[in-house]
Amino acid sequence: MADELGSTEKRNPESRVLDIFGPNLIIESNGPVGVGGALAYQLFSITDKGIKYQQALHASGLATIEADQTLEIQTGKKNKSGRVSYVAMAHNGDMAMTAANGFVRIKGQNIVLDADNEIFLQGKKVTIGNADKTTESTQIFGQKIVFNGNNVYTYRGFKKIKKKGAAAFLRGRNPL
Repeated sequence: MADELGSTEKRNPESRVLDIFGPNLIIESNGPVGVGGALAYQLFSITDKGIKYQQALHASGLATIEADQTLEIQTGKKNKSGRVSYVAMAHNGDMAMTAANGFVRIKGQNIVLDADNEIFLQGKKVTIGNADKTTESTQIFGQKIVFNGNNVYTYRGFKKIKKKGAAAFLRGRNPL
């Protein structure tokens, strides 16, 4: 049995099991130590073109799924309209989605970002609305709306914007 770090000192190497299903699929249990510790189990498959898929549970508690190309998850084909078909939950700790060399895309008829405390939109540039300027309406609700920085504020339909201290004034309007 491995300790928390996956050490095999007390491990019996004869307890390793490999089930091989032809040239493309292996199921392994009680495998050797890797980055995540010893393998509790591993499902490993490779296509004739060398494309790999692997899922594993390590002695450290790390569970991994790795696909050389696209990993697609489909659910809810027979679910009723309005029901939740896919749930990803982190009971403790953060949840992170990373696309190191691409976009993170979320698409739906409507999208709700719901936070108990605060929502942060961070980036060198933050764009709200369609890039082709077809957004029909943008609404911001709040008791206090703050624009910070020394930037120029452009409001469609207003030619004159005066900045006095931290406040922006539109010609003939009350300060924001």
